[in-house]
Amino acid sequence: MSLRSALQKRPDVESFFTADRDVGPLVGGASLTATQVSAGTLVGTVGIHYLTGVGFVWVWLPIWAGWLVSTLFVAPQLRAAGGFTVPDFLAARFGTAALRGAAAAFIAAVYLVYTTGQYVAGGVILDALVGVGGVPAAALVAVLALSYTVSGGMRASVYSDVAQVALLVGGLLAATAIGLGDVGGLAALGTAAASVDPGLVAWNGGWRTVVALGLAFGIGTTVAPYELSRVNAMQDPDTVRSAIGVAVAIQAVVGACIAVLGVLARVQYPTLANPDAALVSLAVDLFGPVVGSLLLLAALAAIVSTVDSVLLVTASAVAHDIYAETLPALGVTDDPGQHHVLSLARATIVAAAAVPVGLTAAAGALGGLVQFIVALYASLLGATLFAPLLAALHWPGTTGIGAAAGMVAGFAAAAGWHVLSAPGGPVADVVVVDPVVPGVAASALAVVAVSRW
Repeated sequence: MSLRSALQKRPDVESFFTADRDVGPLVGGASLTATQVSAGTLVGTVGIHYLTGVGFVWVWLPIWAGWLVSTLFVAPQLRAAGGFTVPDFLAARFGTAALRGAAAAFIAAVYLVYTTGQYVAGGVILDALVGVGGVPAAALVAVLALSYTVSGGMRASVYSDVAQVALLVGGLLAATAIGLGDVGGLAALGTAAASVDPGLVAWNGGWRTVVALGLAFGIGTTVAPYELSRVNAMQDPDTVRSAIGVAVAIQAVVGACIAVLGVLARVQYPTLANPDAALVSLAVDLFGPVVGSLLLLAALAAIVSTVDSVLLVTASAVAHDIYAETLPALGVTDDPGQHHVLSLARATIVAAAAVPVGLTAAAGALGGLVQFIVALYASLLGATLFAPLLAALHWPGTTGIGAAAGMVAGFAAAAGWHVLSAPGGPVADVVVVDPVVPGVAASALAVVAVSRW
């Protein structure tokens, strides 16, 4: 049975996860931006700029390189394949249910890490807005995302993203304009930053952090299932290409604003104990109640828009890829009806929102700062999926066993590297590369070696 005919068995399920595939380039570009720009950007990246200065702006180049690779070699090809999940494509390409199930299980698990990072950032913001932080704040973020995702699926998620991006860009532009006006302009900000720390205005400052995080985010962006789920909701491959161009243009504005805000926060508050609090400090103390609240709401909107994307991907992995496709194909269960699949999808969305609420208590083990939690997710994701997916799309010699070996090797290498190089680890003072590097190398080697064996 072809992939298209298999999906036609459950038209309501496909509609729930793809919004009937009628999303155009502008809405699609806004949705890709809302998904990409998350807690790691609005809270984490401002915090890294606070620490390292303007030089961290170079991190966007590998991210956009990841978008370019996706535009040329990944996203349009997956849209043309006609599925709505990455495991859909892998199952159709290799004809193996076990590979679909393994990929889906990994995606569901790794997104728990990502959602935890969003909740940690949401706690910082909500604590400033309404005085609620920690687990209660994480629960509130979960409720906000659940309020429309459970019932509306991809369509509600995509179109809410448009409003959230408008709020995001408007809030950032207003805050940047007011902040620059307060210090006397961009040149005056540079002078003030240099007086605090000359490294803040060095365009090559913090290069190790830039390279490490840039590789993780760039490679992760190329194959991120939560981005590719948006791709599968678009009209056709040409729409996908246009939407990615729109997303990169919006991200350029976002990147410039948060670089200014990060350096501005360092000038205004040079001794913050927690860099993740930089954006909140500006919003509360400098911008006044109106613009300050707008900025914090913009950051919260970015977090919620990312969480709803992750919840949908997790639900599709569990309900569609594992329950509806893998288990029946392996003879474990009978073929379920679409009502049961949709019911499980909605239950999974609730569970995937709830579990990371508890994980926020262990945020330190995942990296501590929001940006490093998000980077760990990107490293694990890129190391596991980049080589197998690119090979499956463009190398006819790739086998299902080779792709599976690449996923296992990539994840194991990246996770092991993270543990060994973490603070207090045996090579913490020696290792300078991100876990995605050994992860992708091990994954690619395994794909080629096992496929040829």
